[in-house]
Amino acid sequence: MKKTTGIIIFIACAVFLAEQIFFLICGYALPEQFGDTFMGELKYKYERLVQTEGKRIIFIGGSGTAFGYDCELTENLLKEYRTVNFGMYAGLGIRAVLDLSEDLIRKGDIVIVSPEQDPQTLSCYFNGTYMWQAADGAFYMLKGLKRNSLEQMLGTFPGFALEKLNYVIRGKKPEADSVYCRKSFNEYGDIKDEICSGNVMPEGFDPDHPVTFTKEVIQEEFICYLNSYAEKIEKKGARIWYRFCPCNRSAVVNEENADKYYRYLQEALEFPVIGNPHNSIMDEEWFFDTNFHLNSSGKTVNTVQAVRDIKAMLGDSSSVKTDIPEKPENRSRDPEMKKQIWTKENSYEYQDQEEIVIPKEITRIQDYSFENCKKLKRIIMQQKDPSACMVGQHLLDGTDAQIFVPEEAADRYRLNYSWSVYADRIQETEHP
Repeated sequence: MKKTTGIIIFIACAVFLAEQIFFLICGYALPEQFGDTFMGELKYKYERLVQTEGKRIIFIGGSGTAFGYDCELTENLLKEYRTVNFGMYAGLGIRAVLDLSEDLIRKGDIVIVSPEQDPQTLSCYFNGTYMWQAADGAFYMLKGLKRNSLEQMLGTFPGFALEKLNYVIRGKKPEADSVYCRKSFNEYGDIKDEICSGNVMPEGFDPDHPVTFTKEVIQEEFICYLNSYAEKIEKKGARIWYRFCPCNRSAVVNEENADKYYRYLQEALEFPVIGNPHNSIMDEEWFFDTNFHLNSSGKTVNTVQAVRDIKAMLGDSSSVKTDIPEKPENRSRDPEMKKQIWTKENSYEYQDQEEIVIPKEITRIQDYSFENCKKLKRIIMQQKDPSACMVGQHLLDGTDAQIFVPEEAADRYRLNYSWSVYADRIQETEHP
């Protein structure tokens, strides 16, 4: 009996070991697959941070930072500094970019932390799956992560390895969305101007993501994390300042509370908060596709204001001389835009149906649209470009339905900035 038990234990251990070796081979030995995706940009930002010499200004945050700053313009206005845009993606978590940058900060650097005014971004949230995608082909970056992040990544490694193997077998790398892909970034780590020329949101803002200025939106744990990060880089001789990320005025529900929130941050953070919070609350014409993503004109306006804030901190009273662009045309004023929104009311007639078809003309699906559709099994998207249809994070609340998208667009949906939260429920279909 003991011998049989020993054999079973040996076989189980051997199977487990073989499984781990299989995952390691798939994850590490197979060719890089995610380099063209949005997350694939992180290694290039990391390398720029490693290689850029001299005095530097480093912008750190989520995608609001990637869309929000013009590093070339910053260098032209502050000629003694080089710049690095180290803003990535709220879905990855700000903790990741803070950790990755910590060992690379040097004496003389100015670090500007500018996270979106959003509960997920203002927290210690971390997504291991996205970090594996970012590190694909550049696993050396992982040495900069803290132990708790690495431990969290272990649980997501098998899924990443199998997904990578699947792409290799298919002979086709993930097809990134037209906007949210690596080629959308320039050499500084900024989103290219030609990518985001105007506001594409049907209502001029995203009602599913209201912006609030209250201390409840930021976690105390995150404040402690920022203070600890600041202490470590200040010991190296670097400076760190907090600056509000631009946000869409139409999405702000309590701008009158911004000053009170500003004072709270000044007391809670052990390093300076620069600028005026009201300067970060900008009209909707300056935005692109979310309440935090500026278009190219808005990026210029925000960068000029940021340079003014930096000059004030440096004691430089010289004026900032550059042309300010005019506001782009506001397409949301067109009544036809409002007709392209799928609301909760649109779903009422489908409460007893198993299938809903969302026409390609729909440009936004309101959150909780399928809340009472208990029998719903299939939500069929006719739109092939996920960026052309906005969704929030509560699209599938109240339903067990799967989302079926055109077969050739499945990767683009799973990797899209907004749709990626539903990646595990996105299925391929040959529906037109």
